[in-house]
Amino acid sequence: MVQISPRHQMRSILTGRHLPVPRPPAQESVVLCPVCRQKMQRTDEECPHCHAQRHFGPTRNETLTSTAIGLVATPALSLLLVSLSLWTLAFAITGTLAGFFVAHSRHSGDRWLRNPR
Repeated sequence: MVQISPRHQMRSILTGRHLPVPRPPAQESVVLCPVCRQKMQRTDEECPHCHAQRHFGPTRNETLTSTAIGLVATPALSLLLVSLSLWTLAFAITGTLAGFFVAHSRHSGDRWLRNPR
């Protein structure tokens, strides 16, 4: 008598027996807060215990700080090479844009920030 194997199971080449069906990992609905390590829901955007918030990208202060550093640092360095001219203005604009892009590339992922309550 021949057994018909179920469609969702595979047979081993070496032994001919059915292989175990891999199951996807169980999605837990409770996770730990990365800041305070208290239990919270996976979909929460704010921890109910420490009020830390999930944040995507740079904050306003991070963007302004790195833009200001680019605005000041590149013209200052250009003055070491070239005397004050229109090139200094071009370096200032380039530094401002570079500082903005550095802030957005450095803080591009999502992260948890404490809420200063």
